[in-house]
Amino acid sequence: MPNLADAWLHNLDPFAIDLSGTFIGDLINGGIRWYGLSYLAGFVIGFLLIRRVLKAGVSPLKPVQAADLVITVAIAIVIGGRLGYVLFYKPDLLIDFSGSLPFWGVLAINKGGMASHGGMLGGIGGCAFFAWRYRVGTAHLLDLMAFGAPLGLLMGRIANFINGELYGRRCEPDSPLYPIAVKFPQEIYDDFDGEHWQGERINEVVALANEQGKQFPDGREYVDYAIGQARQGNADWIAFMNEHITARYPSQLFAGLTEGIVVFAVLLILYRKPVKTGLIGGWFCVTYALMRILNERYRLPDQHLMEDGVIPTITRGQVLSFGLLVLGVVTIVLAMRSKGDKLGGWMKGKGSAPDANG
Repeated sequence: MPNLADAWLHNLDPFAIDLSGTFIGDLINGGIRWYGLSYLAGFVIGFLLIRRVLKAGVSPLKPVQAADLVITVAIAIVIGGRLGYVLFYKPDLLIDFSGSLPFWGVLAINKGGMASHGGMLGGIGGCAFFAWRYRVGTAHLLDLMAFGAPLGLLMGRIANFINGELYGRRCEPDSPLYPIAVKFPQEIYDDFDGEHWQGERINEVVALANEQGKQFPDGREYVDYAIGQARQGNADWIAFMNEHITARYPSQLFAGLTEGIVVFAVLLILYRKPVKTGLIGGWFCVTYALMRILNERYRLPDQHLMEDGVIPTITRGQVLSFGLLVLGVVTIVLAMRSKGDKLGGWMKGKGSAPDANG
């Protein structure tokens, strides 16, 4: 039977280009991260998919407007994602102020914290604004964005995996999924309770670093050093991580597969020809919600959402996803009953473009 030491120790570098110690690195928080590149790739993929639909000629929008739509909604998604994280998961950030940049916890995106459900609400707001500005139907814009979103979500989940964040629940050696279990050294950050570091593990990190002649003023810097040394192949730190880190499900990759690829496959089939406006957006909500509810069984909730480390029977993500599921069903029903034009479709030759105000 395998033991916990058999799981792969996550050693991926979050930096695509590490500029630490340089002037440019100081300006951009250390360098160019895979996280940012993944999100950029997601928006580019979304743009290409939306432009494909607009080129098919079944939309009041012209292909050249695809970039404007994506940029507008991308900004709204980032704002919504951050505000959603603050409101849904960590409202104490609203009163978290400091004397250093960015001064307000809500703006401290560099410390992580984006909510996909909040991003969706932001995307809806961005579509509504674009619809008002260009006098087109909001439902059609939501269909376009829903079609472009899943592969963007896939890129985001890959970024989460590279960063070693949003990792999964404990994977026992007798689980059939144990061969793909991963140990994330970043879980040591969980020893920080919001005010101070606690537990024997952080004490052992400090002791081992001190033995190697390293002393830091803050516990986070000790953890950064430990993870960096393990990533560089330091045998002492690799042995420490293998002994002290839990084997977990790679829930980020599970989410990328289901919330990204599976949802996209469903929409690809449904959107091959023009449909009643709102239908694709509704099916996105339904399929994403179902996949998210499933994935929450493998994903570890944030520490502050658990009492004494006990995972709740129903997670916050599942509650929000159930609401999204209901919204999707209602949207599908309303779309099917609508007497409006059928729009969209990525396959050419399935219809003709209506007027901008049609």
